[in-house]
Amino acid sequence: MSVLYLVFIKIVVAVALGFILRKNRIIDERMQKGLSDMLLKAILPFSILASANYEKSPEVARGMLATLVAAIVYYAVTLVAMTAISKKLNFQDKEKRVFVTMTTFANTGFVGFPIMSALYGDQGLLLAVVFNMAYNLFMYTYGIHLLSGKKGDLKGLLFQPVNLASIAAIAIFISPVTFNKYVSEPVELIADVTVPLSMIIIGSNLAAMPLSRVLSDLKSYLVSLMRLLVIPCSCLLAMFLLCRVVEILPTTASVIVLMCALPCGSMNVILSEKYNCSPDFAARATVQSMILSTISIPMMVFFCMKLFV
Repeated sequence: MSVLYLVFIKIVVAVALGFILRKNRIIDERMQKGLSDMLLKAILPFSILASANYEKSPEVARGMLATLVAAIVYYAVTLVAMTAISKKLNFQDKEKRVFVTMTTFANTGFVGFPIMSALYGDQGLLLAVVFNMAYNLFMYTYGIHLLSGKKGDLKGLLFQPVNLASIAAIAIFISPVTFNKYVSEPVELIADVTVPLSMIIIGSNLAAMPLSRVLSDLKSYLVSLMRLLVIPCSCLLAMFLLCRVVEILPTTASVIVLMCALPCGSMNVILSEKYNCSPDFAARATVQSMILSTISIPMMVFFCMKLFV
């Protein structure tokens, strides 16, 4: 548990720094967008490539396959379940569509990658990369269709830097290729920026949203309840039962559960703004889930440490 506490102390300090910098206008909206673009288009791809240099083993390869299968099942089942629940809610039509995407699609890249890397090292990050590929497949096809009524852009999805790096990382891992120190050390130098920079950006995002509106939005609390408690606990129970009949490494099981326990993804907000699908509701739910995840994620990590040993 001391490792967990240390990880979250680091995260809290970096988030607090981002919050203070935004409040003091050292980071403004334009700079924040630039930092976000730099993280997504440059830093994260290096972080993903660095994970490919993890020691190759049949156990990790099986973990990657298990993670991919689990992620596909998760998205398929959750989309069906959340769509059924949304039909029972007294929400506007656009809010129902946002409810489905917000509860299903978590912040797997922006938050998930740094946390899995901090908790489980390169192996955790590599498994998170595999999980995120399923996220991309569902988010940029059905997710876009749900928010816009249009078909997803598969070509645009493929050529995103994070996705290209993900494909390259998996290809490198399953090949006999390994990085020598003249390649690995520069890549890791840039990759090490991922966690602090992403947390600073998150803190800046929190500072830009009026907390009174965020904390008083009852509809967002329903999203947070599903995203941070109901869905993660369901995944935890499913993985616990599965581990009793199938041999799954503790790290693999933990990463699968924790990738399902992350706060709402910021891409939901971006796409809801792009397609004018209740963007204010999406923004409030995202920030609220981010705040509440500071309590829920340590709780889920604790349960994973106790159950998957």
